[in-house]
Amino acid sequence: MEIKENKLLGVSYRDTPNKGGIIKPVYIIMHYDGAPNSTSAIDWLTDSRSKVSAHLHISRTGVVTQMAPFNVRCWHAGSSTWAGLKGLNTYSIGIELQNKGHEIYTEKQISIALEVCQALIGHYPIRDILGHSDIAPGRKEDPGRQFPWEKFKSLIKGGWNGLT
Repeated sequence: MEIKENKLLGVSYRDTPNKGGIIKPVYIIMHYDGAPNSTSAIDWLTDSRSKVSAHLHISRTGVVTQMAPFNVRCWHAGSSTWAGLKGLNTYSIGIELQNKGHEIYTEKQISIALEVCQALIGHYPIRDILGHSDIAPGRKEDPGRQFPWEKFKSLIKGGWNGLT
């Protein structure tokens, strides 16, 4: 995967109105969408009434949809803190994964998420990949217990020293 002008090449793009301001991302935040299907999730993330958004959505079948350039602030983290920073929307790229919160993530979905994260790490000074639960403990649980963090981070670490 390749990034050009803050967009992933070769993926669908559906602009969200729920964004604003330029950012310099240093974190990737993983979420689950909690929706019954990817269409309803993307519809919600691109609806001005929702007041939420993310940079990317990855379906269970591995389809990637981008909704905002990576250097634009999305509204995915809400009230959040990490490593002395408050309001992680200003410092992060949000990735929504199609999952109701209790489902096992598909191999294809995890594989594509790894590819996406590798591309982001190669293009931006990413310090770490976190879950919404890490930056908003007690308030959020995503990407949930079924997300394979150990496997995911071990595969990422192979070519990257940014993780703590």
